[in-house]
Amino acid sequence: MPIERIEVYLDGGAEPVQVLTQPPFKVTYDTRSLSDGEHLLRVVTYYTNGAREVKEVPFKVANTPGVLLQGLEEGKEVSGTLDVTLRVADPDVKPSRERFPGLGAAIATAAILGGVWLFFAATGVTNKTLEEVAKPPAAAEAGAHGGDHGGAVAAVDEALKAKGEQIYSANCAGCHQPTGKGLPGVFPALDGSKNVADKAYTINILLKGKGGMPSFAQLSDEELAAVATYIKNSWSNKFGGVTPDEFKAAR
Repeated sequence: MPIERIEVYLDGGAEPVQVLTQPPFKVTYDTRSLSDGEHLLRVVTYYTNGAREVKEVPFKVANTPGVLLQGLEEGKEVSGTLDVTLRVADPDVKPSRERFPGLGAAIATAAILGGVWLFFAATGVTNKTLEEVAKPPAAAEAGAHGGDHGGAVAAVDEALKAKGEQIYSANCAGCHQPTGKGLPGVFPALDGSKNVADKAYTINILLKGKGGMPSFAQLSDEELAAVATYIKNSWSNKFGGVTPDEFKAAR
């Protein structure tokens, strides 16, 4: 699904600190403007079909220079003259990891989220922005190049396929590309996909979505059948047609 824009918010702010409209979606923010301690990054992704997805990631900032006391140990009993050397903002003295655990991971997470997730796919944030979901059943894989489950290929309604091309161009080509090749590591290819070869899988994913793939249940059964027929029989795919009745039965 093409992305209209991504808005990035900090700490419940009403206005986004960044608005991203073109890939690569990358957040750049100087944390030195933030106070040390806990903060919240919120990424709101708006899709062209009106869908919206929100991802929130808490993180901690630790920019205050580390302080090291030399000559005085915690709990040490002293008397007379106390001679203590303070090392402040020394490059060799880092902020305490105990005070701010996982800071590096949190900042990395915040930056990578701008490339999303996809929500993000709600992942470890180093995953793909949008990734190919679960593989279809083994039986479907076996029939990937000969129609569903290795049986006869269903007849293709050419008029329906032509309508599906228009729907694909408007709703799908932004991610999966007009060539059906997708974007490696970001959006999965549809050309030659074993998932696309499985009719039941194709119907289910269009109706319900999964992971980074949104649902298109707002489309009519005829529109869904049209785009399904198009992607199953374009490029190198020859996986047979899909009818509106099959989508109606699956709802």
